[in-house]
Amino acid sequence: MMTVFNKQDNFLIALCLVNVVLHAQARKSLSKSFGNFQDSLVKNEMVAFTKKLRFFLKKTDSISNTRLVGIPISNCTGDEVNFSSGTSSSMAGTFIHLYFKDKNSDKILNSIFLVTHDHFRVKIPTETFQGLYQSNSCALTQIGKKSTLFSPYYKAFYSLDKNRLYIYMQGGSNTKKYEVTWAIVNDKYYSRTIDTIF
Repeated sequence: MMTVFNKQDNFLIALCLVNVVLHAQARKSLSKSFGNFQDSLVKNEMVAFTKKLRFFLKKTDSISNTRLVGIPISNCTGDEVNFSSGTSSSMAGTFIHLYFKDKNSDKILNSIFLVTHDHFRVKIPTETFQGLYQSNSCALTQIGKKSTLFSPYYKAFYSLDKNRLYIYMQGGSNTKKYEVTWAIVNDKYYSRTIDTIF
């Protein structure tokens, strides 16, 4: 049996195909490998804290002496990691919350909540964090009477001009580790980079 399509059917089929292609391209643009990342300013800042980017850069590449300001971890449990710049910082009122949920004894990143400058909520696309497995946690370090939370697996930074913010996480299992960075530019989601690391 042969199906015959009229012009309207052909138009709808073509429209659906174009929509599928555009959606696939949009999803692809949400995530990049460090090796394919083209924005030199953001890339130069990311080299300060990523492992994979250093691997891609050759000795002949020029890297500016970029300085970033770290946002300290304010809370770290099995279910969430929080960063807060506090009120004395030049990025006062920046709050980052990473929430995890357990799924079949695995800890999966479930959501990212970000507020900058006390009131700008930055929406980070769900597709950029869904399914990221995390087995690492924070440690409490104590220097004298002062104790702080620290983790090489969770970091957050902002640029000196306060236009760019980075959320960094290492995760995965013993056999497959990854690092991921979400870049926020001018209080808007910009891009995510994700790479496997050794």
